[in-house]
Amino acid sequence: MGELGTRKARQHWERYILPVFAAGALDYELTLVNDTATESNGVERVVRGGVHRMVAEEIRERRRRRLEAEEENGELRLWRAAIDERKRENEARALKNRLGVEPGMSVLELWKAQEYPGVMDVVAIGRETWVEAVNGISEGASGSLNLQVPELVALDSEQNKKLNTEQNAELNTEPNAEQNTEQGTAHEAGSLADNAGEPAHVVNYDRFDDGAAVALPAVAYIAHANLTGWGAVPLRIRNFFHDQQNVDEYACQALQVVYESTRRAARGAGELEAMGRAEEQMKGWEGQEPLEVVVDPQVAARLQIYDTQNDTAPFKD
Repeated sequence: MGELGTRKARQHWERYILPVFAAGALDYELTLVNDTATESNGVERVVRGGVHRMVAEEIRERRRRRLEAEEENGELRLWRAAIDERKRENEARALKNRLGVEPGMSVLELWKAQEYPGVMDVVAIGRETWVEAVNGISEGASGSLNLQVPELVALDSEQNKKLNTEQNAELNTEPNAEQNTEQGTAHEAGSLADNAGEPAHVVNYDRFDDGAAVALPAVAYIAHANLTGWGAVPLRIRNFFHDQQNVDEYACQALQVVYESTRRAARGAGELEAMGRAEEQMKGWEGQEPLEVVVDPQVAARLQIYDTQNDTAPFKD
């Protein structure tokens, strides 16, 4: 829910969409982008860009994994092993900073969700979430694959030690510029997790990219009409006791996602841009700059959507 607070997003999901997905035995993973900020009037809004970054990175990772699987790209596999090691080390260090003790690896593994083996489609609730999801798919499918190696998280004890060293000693040594590079990428990548505060390194995936396309997730739009202001109070009170209209509308859209037969090719960038435009006329959008769909034409030609705005479920006449 890009334009609304996370509380309303969860309520909308639990009230109208979750029951349909559960009844349809649909496998799903709920992702709540919790980057929020509170404005001066007390209204909580989600900071833009979180959904975009998440979707784009998932598709970029799929493209990188495809390159790493090719036999001649052993260098990329070495970098991936080193990056995975760095991520595990950072997770352990972050927990140690928070808990004050070294966490067991079994704890780290328990907190990780299993990776979905296939391509998981995207269900976007609300206009802004839809725009960010579509734009993220486009960027992930057509943008750069270069990957920056994560910096090593410094332990609190290391930070204190470094601060004391900087205050009490002068650094007179210069780095040796004539290092032996014959050991190659394997030695460089294998030692990533040893040095906190080292300069960030960018792995150049683009020079291995052959332009082959990967499978894109289908995307579905489910509306969320946010009723705000004093003029909407009577309708909100009525919906509290008798919410059949909203149940029919939103549950019907969720049902279109359950039935895979409603998935079809998008009819160009114009259809993607028009989806959910009516939401921008509501009071909740006052003072907000609307987001625009920016999608690569080749991606738009390949993208599939669920036809949630037309009642085309197979059991209908």
